[in-house]
Amino acid sequence: MIEFRNLHKSFDDLHVLRGVDLRVEEGETLALLGPSGTGKSVLIKHAMGLLDPDEGDVIVDGISIANATPRELRKVRRRIGYVFQNAALFDSLTVAENLWLAQTDEKEGRSPQSCRAEGEDLLHRVNLDPTVMDKYPSELSGGMRKRVGVARAIAHRPRYLLWDEPTTGLDPVNADNIDELIMELDRQLGVTSIVVTHDLDTAFEVGDRIALLYEGRVRAVQTPDEILKNEDPVVRKFVRRSRVDDAVA
Repeated sequence: MIEFRNLHKSFDDLHVLRGVDLRVEEGETLALLGPSGTGKSVLIKHAMGLLDPDEGDVIVDGISIANATPRELRKVRRRIGYVFQNAALFDSLTVAENLWLAQTDEKEGRSPQSCRAEGEDLLHRVNLDPTVMDKYPSELSGGMRKRVGVARAIAHRPRYLLWDEPTTGLDPVNADNIDELIMELDRQLGVTSIVVTHDLDTAFEVGDRIALLYEGRVRAVQTPDEILKNEDPVVRKFVRRSRVDDAVA
Protein backbone atom coordinates (compact mmCIF):
# COMPACT_ATOMS: atom_id res chain seq x y z
CA MET A 1 0.00 0.00 0.00
CA ILE A 2 1.11 3.55 -0.77
CA GLU A 3 -0.34 6.39 1.27
CA PHE A 4 0.29 10.10 0.74
CA ARG A 5 -0.37 12.08 3.92
CA ASN A 6 -0.86 15.85 3.86
CA LEU A 7 1.91 16.21 1.28
CA HIS A 8 3.18 19.71 0.52
CA LYS A 9 5.84 20.68 -2.01
CA SER A 10 6.98 24.06 -3.30
CA PHE A 11 9.64 25.13 -5.77
CA ASP A 12 10.68 28.67 -4.88
CA ASP A 13 7.39 30.63 -4.91
CA LEU A 14 5.45 27.94 -6.78
CA HIS A 15 3.36 25.90 -4.34
CA VAL A 16 2.72 22.70 -6.32
CA LEU A 17 1.27 20.31 -3.73
CA ARG A 18 -0.97 21.83 -1.06
CA GLY A 19 -1.82 18.98 1.26
CA VAL A 20 -2.37 15.83 -0.79
CA ASP A 21 -4.07 12.93 0.96
CA LEU A 22 -4.34 9.80 -1.16
CA ARG A 23 -4.29 6.09 -0.46
CA VAL A 24 -3.51 3.52 -3.16
CA GLU A 25 -4.86 0.13 -2.20
CA GLU A 26 -3.00 -3.14 -2.61
CA GLY A 27 -3.42 -4.61 -6.08
CA GLU A 28 -5.29 -1.68 -7.64
CA THR A 29 -4.44 0.53 -10.57
CA LEU A 30 -5.03 4.19 -9.77
CA ALA A 31 -5.17 6.63 -12.68
CA LEU A 32 -4.01 10.10 -11.61
CA LEU A 33 -5.56 12.83 -13.74
CA GLY A 34 -5.06 16.57 -13.75
CA PRO A 35 -4.05 19.51 -15.92
CA SER A 36 -0.45 19.90 -17.04
CA GLY A 37 1.75 21.40 -14.35
CA THR A 38 -0.54 20.46 -11.48
CA GLY A 39 2.05 18.24 -9.77
CA LYS A 40 1.13 14.70 -10.81
CA SER A 41 4.70 13.66 -11.58
CA VAL A 42 5.97 15.58 -8.55
CA LEU A 43 3.60 13.55 -6.38
CA ILE A 44 4.74 10.09 -7.46
CA LYS A 45 8.42 11.03 -7.26
CA HIS A 46 7.91 11.46 -3.52
CA ALA A 47 6.99 7.77 -3.25
CA MET A 48 10.56 6.81 -4.20
CA GLY A 49 12.27 9.55 -2.25
CA LEU A 50 13.34 11.29 -5.45
CA LEU A 51 11.92 14.48 -3.93
CA ASP A 52 11.70 15.47 -0.26
CA PRO A 53 8.38 16.90 0.95
CA ASP A 54 8.24 20.30 2.60
CA GLU A 55 5.57 18.89 4.87
CA GLY A 56 3.75 15.58 5.21
CA ASP A 57 4.89 12.09 4.33
CA VAL A 58 4.51 9.07 2.07
CA ILE A 59 4.11 5.63 3.63
CA VAL A 60 5.11 2.62 1.52
CA ASP A 61 4.52 -0.78 3.12
CA GLY A 62 4.66 0.84 6.54
CA ILE A 63 7.92 2.70 5.87
CA SER A 64 7.95 6.49 6.23
CA ILE A 65 9.77 7.85 3.19
CA ALA A 66 10.35 11.23 4.84
CA ASN A 67 12.12 9.57 7.77
CA ALA A 68 13.63 6.53 6.05
CA THR A 69 17.24 5.55 6.59
CA PRO A 70 19.34 5.05 3.44
CA ARG A 71 18.93 1.28 3.91
CA GLU A 72 15.14 1.56 4.21
CA LEU A 73 15.00 3.81 1.17
CA ARG A 74 16.96 1.30 -0.90
CA LYS A 75 14.55 -1.40 0.26
CA VAL A 76 11.55 0.65 -0.87
CA ARG A 77 13.12 1.49 -4.21
CA ARG A 78 13.70 -2.19 -4.91
CA ARG A 79 9.95 -2.67 -4.58
CA ILE A 80 9.07 0.07 -7.06
CA GLY A 81 9.40 0.19 -10.82
CA TYR A 82 9.33 3.69 -12.32
CA VAL A 83 8.41 4.18 -15.98
CA PHE A 84 9.68 7.62 -16.96
CA GLN A 85 7.78 9.80 -19.39
CA ASN A 86 10.60 9.86 -21.94
CA ALA A 87 11.81 6.30 -21.11
CA ALA A 88 15.08 7.84 -19.72
CA LEU A 89 17.29 5.27 -21.43
CA PHE A 90 21.04 5.78 -21.54
CA ASP A 91 21.76 6.74 -25.15
CA SER A 92 25.35 5.48 -25.04
CA LEU A 93 24.26 1.98 -23.97
CA THR A 94 22.53 -0.74 -25.95
CA VAL A 95 19.13 -2.06 -24.96
CA ALA A 96 20.82 -5.07 -23.35
CA GLU A 97 23.11 -2.82 -21.31
CA ASN A 98 20.20 -0.60 -20.23
CA LEU A 99 18.37 -3.67 -18.96
CA TRP A 100 21.48 -5.04 -17.30
CA LEU A 101 21.69 -1.98 -15.06
CA ALA A 102 18.29 -2.85 -13.56
CA GLN A 103 18.98 -6.59 -13.33
CA THR A 104 22.01 -6.40 -11.05
CA ASP A 105 23.10 -4.69 -7.85
CA GLU A 106 26.23 -4.62 -5.73
CA LYS A 107 25.30 -7.87 -3.95
CA GLU A 108 24.65 -9.93 -7.06
CA GLY A 109 27.20 -11.74 -9.17
CA ARG A 110 25.17 -12.06 -12.36
CA SER A 111 26.89 -13.21 -15.53
CA PRO A 112 26.32 -11.35 -18.82
CA GLN A 113 24.86 -14.55 -20.27
CA SER A 114 22.19 -14.94 -17.57
CA CYS A 115 21.32 -11.24 -17.76
CA ARG A 116 20.97 -11.44 -21.54
CA ALA A 117 18.66 -14.47 -21.32
CA GLU A 118 16.53 -12.70 -18.72
CA GLY A 119 16.60 -9.54 -20.83
CA GLU A 120 15.15 -11.42 -23.78
CA ASP A 121 12.35 -12.66 -21.55
CA LEU A 122 11.67 -9.10 -20.35
CA LEU A 123 11.43 -7.90 -23.94
CA HIS A 124 8.98 -10.69 -24.73
CA ARG A 125 6.81 -9.48 -21.83
CA VAL A 126 6.55 -6.04 -23.40
CA ASN A 127 6.03 -7.46 -26.90
CA LEU A 128 9.44 -6.59 -28.32
CA ASP A 129 11.57 -8.90 -30.42
CA PRO A 130 14.90 -9.87 -28.75
CA THR A 131 16.69 -8.67 -31.90
CA VAL A 132 16.53 -5.14 -30.44
CA MET A 133 18.92 -6.19 -27.64
CA ASP A 134 21.98 -4.89 -29.47
CA LYS A 135 20.41 -1.69 -30.76
CA TYR A 136 20.88 1.76 -29.27
CA PRO A 137 17.90 3.88 -28.15
CA SER A 138 18.42 6.22 -31.12
CA GLU A 139 17.71 3.30 -33.43
CA LEU A 140 14.28 2.64 -31.90
CA SER A 141 10.92 4.29 -32.45
CA GLY A 142 9.30 6.26 -29.64
CA GLY A 143 6.92 3.42 -28.87
CA MET A 144 9.77 0.89 -28.75
CA ARG A 145 11.79 3.08 -26.40
CA LYS A 146 8.78 3.31 -24.09
CA ARG A 147 8.55 -0.49 -24.03
CA VAL A 148 12.24 -0.89 -23.25
CA GLY A 149 11.72 1.57 -20.39
CA VAL A 150 8.88 -0.63 -19.13
CA ALA A 151 11.03 -3.76 -19.43
CA ARG A 152 13.73 -2.07 -17.36
CA ALA A 153 11.16 -1.00 -14.74
CA ILE A 154 9.94 -4.58 -14.21
CA ALA A 155 13.40 -6.20 -14.31
CA HIS A 156 13.64 -6.46 -10.52
CA ARG A 157 10.07 -7.81 -10.14
CA PRO A 158 8.58 -4.79 -8.35
CA ARG A 159 5.48 -4.78 -6.15
CA TYR A 160 4.59 -1.30 -7.40
CA LEU A 161 4.71 0.32 -10.83
CA LEU A 162 4.66 4.10 -11.22
CA TRP A 163 3.84 5.21 -14.77
CA ASP A 164 4.69 8.83 -15.62
CA GLU A 165 2.62 9.92 -18.65
CA PRO A 166 3.14 6.58 -20.44
CA THR A 167 1.25 7.53 -23.64
CA THR A 168 2.51 11.10 -24.09
CA GLY A 169 3.93 11.67 -27.56
CA LEU A 170 2.57 8.41 -28.98
CA ASP A 171 0.15 8.03 -31.86
CA PRO A 172 -3.30 6.56 -31.02
CA VAL A 173 -2.34 3.02 -32.03
CA ASN A 174 0.81 2.95 -29.89
CA ALA A 175 -1.05 4.68 -27.04
CA ASP A 176 -3.65 1.89 -27.11
CA ASN A 177 -0.84 -0.67 -27.12
CA ILE A 178 0.68 0.88 -24.00
CA ASP A 179 -2.73 0.88 -22.28
CA GLU A 180 -3.07 -2.83 -23.04
CA LEU A 181 0.47 -3.42 -21.77
CA ILE A 182 -0.32 -1.68 -18.45
CA MET A 183 -3.32 -3.93 -17.91
CA GLU A 184 -1.47 -7.07 -19.04
CA LEU A 185 1.45 -6.45 -16.69
CA ASP A 186 -0.92 -5.74 -13.81
CA ARG A 187 -2.49 -9.17 -14.40
CA GLN A 188 0.83 -10.97 -14.91
CA LEU A 189 2.76 -9.41 -12.05
CA GLY A 190 -0.04 -8.64 -9.60
CA VAL A 191 1.41 -5.18 -9.00
CA THR A 192 -0.11 -2.06 -7.50
CA SER A 193 0.10 0.77 -10.03
CA ILE A 194 -0.23 4.54 -10.23
CA VAL A 195 -0.67 5.82 -13.79
CA VAL A 196 -0.05 9.55 -14.15
CA THR A 197 -1.84 10.83 -17.24
CA HIS A 198 -3.77 13.71 -18.73
CA ASP A 199 -5.31 11.31 -21.26
CA LEU A 200 -8.91 10.46 -20.34
CA ASP A 201 -8.93 7.41 -22.61
CA THR A 202 -5.98 5.93 -20.72
CA ALA A 203 -7.45 6.83 -17.33
CA PHE A 204 -10.80 5.17 -18.04
CA GLU A 205 -9.21 2.19 -19.75
CA VAL A 206 -6.69 1.18 -17.09
CA GLY A 207 -7.93 2.70 -13.82
CA ASP A 208 -9.76 0.77 -11.12
CA ARG A 209 -10.15 4.22 -9.58
CA ILE A 210 -9.47 7.69 -10.93
CA ALA A 211 -8.05 10.52 -8.81
CA LEU A 212 -8.21 14.12 -9.97
CA LEU A 213 -5.39 16.37 -8.77
CA TYR A 214 -6.39 20.02 -9.01
CA GLU A 215 -4.65 23.11 -7.63
CA GLY A 216 -2.37 21.01 -5.45
CA ARG A 217 -5.06 18.87 -3.82
CA VAL A 218 -7.00 15.72 -4.61
CA ARG A 219 -10.41 16.90 -5.80
CA ALA A 220 -12.00 13.47 -6.26
CA VAL A 221 -11.14 9.76 -6.01
CA GLN A 222 -13.76 7.48 -7.53
CA THR A 223 -14.33 4.53 -9.83
CA PRO A 224 -14.71 5.41 -13.52
CA ASP A 225 -18.48 4.97 -13.32
CA GLU A 226 -18.73 7.13 -10.20
CA ILE A 227 -16.59 9.94 -11.56
CA LEU A 228 -18.80 10.15 -14.66
CA LYS A 229 -21.72 11.00 -12.37
CA ASN A 230 -19.82 13.47 -10.19
CA GLU A 231 -21.57 16.86 -10.20
CA ASP A 232 -18.53 18.89 -9.11
CA PRO A 233 -18.01 21.38 -11.98
CA VAL A 234 -14.22 21.03 -11.74
CA VAL A 235 -14.48 17.26 -12.04
CA ARG A 236 -16.98 17.49 -14.89
CA LYS A 237 -14.61 19.76 -16.79
CA PHE A 238 -12.17 16.86 -17.05
CA VAL A 239 -14.74 14.35 -18.25
CA ARG A 240 -15.62 14.37 -21.92
CA ARG A 241 -19.21 15.22 -22.69
CA SER A 242 -19.48 12.12 -24.87
CA ARG A 243 -18.63 9.92 -21.88
CA VAL A 244 -21.25 11.62 -19.72
CA ASP A 245 -23.84 11.31 -22.47
CA ASP A 246 -23.03 7.63 -22.96
CA ALA A 247 -23.36 6.96 -19.24
CA VAL A 248 -26.72 8.74 -19.05
CA ALA A 249 -28.01 6.96 -22.16
